[in-house]
Amino acid sequence: MKNQLTHRILSWASIAFLLLFFPIYDSFSSSGVRWLLSLVVLITIFSSGALSYLGFKKGEKETNLLISSGLGVFALGIYFLRIYLEDLTLQKAGTSPVWVDSLREVLLVFLVLSVLGSVFLGILREWERSSFESQSSLKGRKQSLVRDFFLGTGILLLLLIVANYISVIRNRNFDLSSQGVFSFSPEAKKILKQIPDGGEVDVVAFYPRPLENAPSSDKSAALALRRIRPDLEILLGQLGSIHPGFKVKFINADVELDELADFGQVSNGNILLRYRKSGSTKGPYPEQKVSVKDKSELEDLERKLVQAFTNITTKERKVYFTQSNGERYSQVFQNLPNEKLTRLTAGLSFLNFKVEGLGFQNNWPPKIPDDAEFLVIAGPTVPFGPEARAAILEFCKKKKGKLLITIEQKGGENFDWLLEGAGYAFVKATLSQIPSQPGLVIAKSFRKHAIEESLSKKDNGVVFPYGGYFEPKAPKDPQAKDLDSYILLETGGDSYLDANSNGKQDAGDDKKNVPIALVLRSASQIGLPPAESKDANEAPSIPETRSEEEGRAVIFSGTSWITDQYLPYAANYELAGAASTWMYQDVSLPAIPPKKEEIETVSLTDGQKRAVWILGMFLFPGLIAGLGSIYVVRRRRVGESDEK
Repeated sequence: MKNQLTHRILSWASIAFLLLFFPIYDSFSSSGVRWLLSLVVLITIFSSGALSYLGFKKGEKETNLLISSGLGVFALGIYFLRIYLEDLTLQKAGTSPVWVDSLREVLLVFLVLSVLGSVFLGILREWERSSFESQSSLKGRKQSLVRDFFLGTGILLLLLIVANYISVIRNRNFDLSSQGVFSFSPEAKKILKQIPDGGEVDVVAFYPRPLENAPSSDKSAALALRRIRPDLEILLGQLGSIHPGFKVKFINADVELDELADFGQVSNGNILLRYRKSGSTKGPYPEQKVSVKDKSELEDLERKLVQAFTNITTKERKVYFTQSNGERYSQVFQNLPNEKLTRLTAGLSFLNFKVEGLGFQNNWPPKIPDDAEFLVIAGPTVPFGPEARAAILEFCKKKKGKLLITIEQKGGENFDWLLEGAGYAFVKATLSQIPSQPGLVIAKSFRKHAIEESLSKKDNGVVFPYGGYFEPKAPKDPQAKDLDSYILLETGGDSYLDANSNGKQDAGDDKKNVPIALVLRSASQIGLPPAESKDANEAPSIPETRSEEEGRAVIFSGTSWITDQYLPYAANYELAGAASTWMYQDVSLPAIPPKKEEIETVSLTDGQKRAVWILGMFLFPGLIAGLGSIYVVRRRRVGESDEK
């Protein structure tokens, strides 16, 4: 009797432990606790199978329980094998063989089948045992055994409900879609796990619920947002299982107005990521918004979330704005509201940058502070002296510093001494695109780059007024080319050179698609081939490297686009922020595959169509009729032989 009680306890415990193991395992971040939990579950399942095997040798056959234990151990082995393959992929930075992902998908199927088989056979064995004991006991004992079985089954169902609740809270799900559209890729998980100790990331999604009514003026847009909210709930809900520092919340900005006090001006269709450091009690907090307003935009959502997460969780950087050569940050422009950079500096503070001026009080020029990592030179009107130029070049090329430069067309500084090393030169010219607004260009022609990938409003373009452009120019000394250059933004084919600045395309005003933004890198990348592009018409993107290993610079051929007057328009604010955060971006977004479901189409030839038609019209019906006839004839013969 005692031996049977032990068998029963181990049997039910192995079933419960196996079901609870998967949702609970990742709830612990300590590897020691994980190993202890795994060991307890494995010993329990193995002990149940061992007792079944010993009973089998004595003649007490418990085959179902033995197979159940074997399937349980097999399921645990598959689970840990999938974890090992995932870690192997992360260690190789996504360069592991393609067959690894396919193998993990196959193993997932065997894992689910093994768990279901183990649980089913374990319950079936307990049912058999209760039925056998009921047949060989007195009436009262029979009632007790039946009652105990149903009580045990009820407890197991309760445990299943608890396991399901934990799974919902921790957002456990098996993503069987072809591209994993409802889960994060291994590359993304590796990045998202790197929240600084004690820090938290609030992820607030502003979307209406599927059945909530929308304002009459915005019914069509609200319908699209209601459709994508369930998918977002599944995807964003997994952030808590990746790292407990993620706090996910959904708010309808049109209805739950009392919840918007802490978020300023927001609207539905946006996801806000806000980082709170350990011990931080008040803002402003580093934050960034990601816009998703249509189901098609879910394809690049994972990349955008990783980019925003990287931007806000990076350590605080000090950025210096030069102000001794008539730059926009200097005192000269403080009394000109439209020409100041107040909005730009405020936006950088939300991206974890600490802004400070660099002028005569800091012995500039030519001394750049030792703690300077990022230097912004916004539209100098007075040319830099030889010492200042040498200091800037040394800062970028030797000290691996970061530069954000905007050229003032009416100023005397054209930065040819910097552009020469990249094989470019600045051209002063008036570019127009809109007849009523001379000197204004709406630039939408972005090249493929990490900066461009993080822009949600790039289709709206960049309002770019009063700027010149860049043109290739080979240096006099070929050895002087020590910067790698890449075109980030062009004016587009609708812009033209407006010689007399009248806003009209006269006879001599030719249309030109010219570069207005360049990305420069120090010589560490010279000689490396560009990344290959699958599309022959698409420009190749330059390779990603560690930001500490190279100097980086983004230079624009105009300055007015970042002033308080134009920064709020179109994608201006996003471009300024993305160019600044890219200076320290080590994330290779191309390594994160887009969640795009590819539907393969199959085209049949005329011969194949004819064969399918013949099979469906003649062969299959004839086969069924023939087999049916054979069956009827054989049954009739058997009946006749029985009568004889």
